[in-house]
Amino acid sequence: MTPFPSSIRTAVSRVARSFRHSLLLALVPVLAVSRLGAAEEAKSEGQQVKVLTVGNSFADDACALLPDLARAGGKNLLLVRANLGGHSLAQHVGYLQAYEANADDPKGSPYNAPAYLATPDKKKINLKAILASKPWNFVTIQQVSNASFKEESYEPFAGILIDYIRKNAPTAEILIQETWAYREDHEMFKDGKLNQQSMYEGLKAAYDKLSQRYGLRIIPSGDAYQAARKLPRWTFTFPDPKFDYANPAPGSLPDQQASLNVGWKWDKDKTTNQPKLILDAKHSNLYGRFLISCVWYEVIFNDSVLDNSFVPPGMSPEDAALLRQVAHEAVAARKAEAAAAKP
Repeated sequence: MTPFPSSIRTAVSRVARSFRHSLLLALVPVLAVSRLGAAEEAKSEGQQVKVLTVGNSFADDACALLPDLARAGGKNLLLVRANLGGHSLAQHVGYLQAYEANADDPKGSPYNAPAYLATPDKKKINLKAILASKPWNFVTIQQVSNASFKEESYEPFAGILIDYIRKNAPTAEILIQETWAYREDHEMFKDGKLNQQSMYEGLKAAYDKLSQRYGLRIIPSGDAYQAARKLPRWTFTFPDPKFDYANPAPGSLPDQQASLNVGWKWDKDKTTNQPKLILDAKHSNLYGRFLISCVWYEVIFNDSVLDNSFVPPGMSPEDAALLRQVAHEAVAARKAEAAAAKP
């Protein structure tokens, strides 16, 4: 084979060097964008506040409007719920113990799998998997409301659950949600042995002792609720003298404008399928949900909710401002108590 003349070989070499140089220049912005994307993703992940709730419907109430508040406040929130309606600390512990005894036992996996863990054939999951799935900033716990004022109902279950969270979610600060007392017309108060104030005092004492025992901060939802109820705007009175509770007109309701709870509502009787007036004096209505979500916002983000502009649809700006103020003062009072307790 006749070799190429040296002039041709030199020209080809120059072209090759030029091509390699051009290719490198073309790749630089691609690599820079790729690295920038990874950096931005890491930055975003680092700024995201990750919250897991292990509770019941009262935790659902508390978190109902928290994402809206977070967005309005420019916060990056990941909120995952391991909540089961009406469940106590003892029941949550029963599930984790069932899983640890036999990972294949369906009883140990009662929680709805978060979207990032769910698969078509795996819609229920165990608590351990949820705890291990993210570097949580906060994991919240609480007692079921109908036992919240009974100090003896907390242990040994609270201790077992706290140890389990600490082991499987070591990055998380465990927070205790102090739940709230029922509305004055709840059937639990009919016999006079318990009323709203004594229920509040009992649950406050029980949650305070739990907090002191394990060195955990409290989300003072119950304090905010009780403080709001002392204001004229939220002072609920019953019975409504204008309402016939025994024979209510279909679709009619008593005056509940000052209520933070769902209260009386019309539903269908499960047996007769006929309209029936029922009472929910436990769960929060729009105003109660906004109040406690404001409390959570301040505790989780360590930021004043007074500067947050979010107003839920259907609520007046004046009511929203008043509830934000109550929430802010409840959190401030807890901070002052904690500061005073330090040596």
